[in-house]
Amino acid sequence: MQLINHGIASESVLEMIQAARKFFELPFEERSKYMSKDQSAPVRYGTSFNQNKDRVFCWRDFIKLNCHPLSDVLPFWPSSPAELR
Repeated sequence: MQLINHGIASESVLEMIQAARKFFELPFEERSKYMSKDQSAPVRYGTSFNQNKDRVFCWRDFIKLNCHPLSDVLPFWPSSPAELR
């Protein structure tokens, strides 16, 4: 993630990167609670890596957090790490 010239303070971007990093450092069991194939889920965690199909070891893990309207989706966001909220 990189935001440029959108009026978001560099400090805020760095804090979000740190919070995301902490999420990905959680045990898989904790992260996997947010796995979903539902594209419209308020929170989705997943990976693009499929060991059975992919021949190249190049993948990304991701977390997608819907944020509009925030009051409707925030209860579904991960509670750990706390900084993510």
